[in-house]
Amino acid sequence: MNRRLARLAAAGLACAAGPSIAADCAATLAGQWVTQGDVNAGFIKVKVDNRDSYDADGSFKAIRRFVNLEGKWETQTASGKWSAKPGDNADQCVIERLSTGAFGSMSSSSTVTIVDKDTIRSFGLEAKRAE
Repeated sequence: MNRRLARLAAAGLACAAGPSIAADCAATLAGQWVTQGDVNAGFIKVKVDNRDSYDADGSFKAIRRFVNLEGKWETQTASGKWSAKPGDNADQCVIERLSTGAFGSMSSSSTVTIVDKDTIRSFGLEAKRAE
């Protein structure tokens, strides 16, 4: 086989090996995720303990726990529908959420970086897949 054919065959095998883990964002992100650490919120760092659940049926639940300015843990929850699509880079996914509550509907979107099948990164923090 000449060099040109060898290169084409190698490129074909690389493509046949499959897309990156982020290519099917919904399947990659389905499950429960835990984020713990300090988030830089302007002039202060805020301690967080977040739990996100993305179900295969398209529903989600988010529990946001953080230490407020008085030094006490505060909790906010949201639930609704979610979807995910590939981001700008091969290792990124964009999560879109729509939640409805007593104060109406709210939509949000965030980009996460897929570190590996059990780790994602967003806002400088890593979330680990819960077992």
